[in-house]
Amino acid sequence: MSAPRGNIFTHESAAGPAVTRRQAIRAGAALIGGLGLSSLLVACGNSTTAAVDANGRPLQQIKVGAVQPGTAGSVTDPIIDQAGLAARHGLALVRNGGGGVGTGQENLLTGLLDTFAFGPLGATEANIAGHDVVIVGPQLWNHGRWLVPADSRFGSVEELRGKRIGVQPAGSDTYKAAALALAVNGIDFEREFRIFPGQPIANLALYERGDLDAIIAIEPNATRLVAQGNRQIATVSQLWQKGTGESSPLFLNGAGFNRPWLERNRDTAAKFVALRSEVNAMITADPSLLAKHHEAFGIPAKEEAAIELLPERLRDIYPSTWDQSLFTNMDKQIEVALQIGLLPRTAERPVHESLS
Repeated sequence: MSAPRGNIFTHESAAGPAVTRRQAIRAGAALIGGLGLSSLLVACGNSTTAAVDANGRPLQQIKVGAVQPGTAGSVTDPIIDQAGLAARHGLALVRNGGGGVGTGQENLLTGLLDTFAFGPLGATEANIAGHDVVIVGPQLWNHGRWLVPADSRFGSVEELRGKRIGVQPAGSDTYKAAALALAVNGIDFEREFRIFPGQPIANLALYERGDLDAIIAIEPNATRLVAQGNRQIATVSQLWQKGTGESSPLFLNGAGFNRPWLERNRDTAAKFVALRSEVNAMITADPSLLAKHHEAFGIPAKEEAAIELLPERLRDIYPSTWDQSLFTNMDKQIEVALQIGLLPRTAERPVHESLS
């Protein structure tokens, strides 16, 4: 009989992630404090009211996705709002519902959003399909974690060949990154493992129930599992670094824009990139912010062990620089994806650039 793996995701798959009253109040208060009343009216759909800062200076509006709880990026919104960072950068963030990563990317492609997170493979796929997406700033390093139960006899990814592995859907960045990181180590993800792709919360519940031998979980869900005694045997970034010899982790995603919008609004885009880079630098310098805003991650106060682990486990997944090393990282991902068939060809133009 396998040791208990926890039941938080089994519960949440049935009832849905808990959104506390405090979260709702904090979100509303932070929005008012971060944008000002005029900006709030704009965010609520009153287009006749100009967004201004506390001194009455006009702010440039940018439509961004409303970050969902349970993702590594969900902590940025409360940090931005409580510190009033958007107004300091001359921006009014108009947050529209994202409905998750896939929907948010679709909303960018259709113009419902001005910016949303894109990885190099996703941007390449979009551009091959006739779009023109370009990534111009950092958001996240890859945070996929290979986890097994506490009593599992498996101690490495190689030992899990032929076993049941839970992972997000095949179109997700998590799935593609796992395949890339294994490919550079000579391992075929789809042929050498029994893969069970599915929505995160459903696969997490299957893992807790004992139907999977291992799972590739993203943060903060991976930390919640580790806090319950599950073992982390590798990270996707570690496997990438091992196989490529690169010193930097695997780049996950950055601020993506439709190029036509970007050409018309480069100053607004540059301010947004500077804003996100500052938030990431703040987290790296003071990782206690991650524990402070645990509710934004969807982690309730009763999960004290998970909250305590957040600063240690997540502090290094928020890049704040944008330079040639990241471009090389993305180009390498595209190269490997071509080799293993995740991409049919490259896009006509680079999927990344610098605004400076």
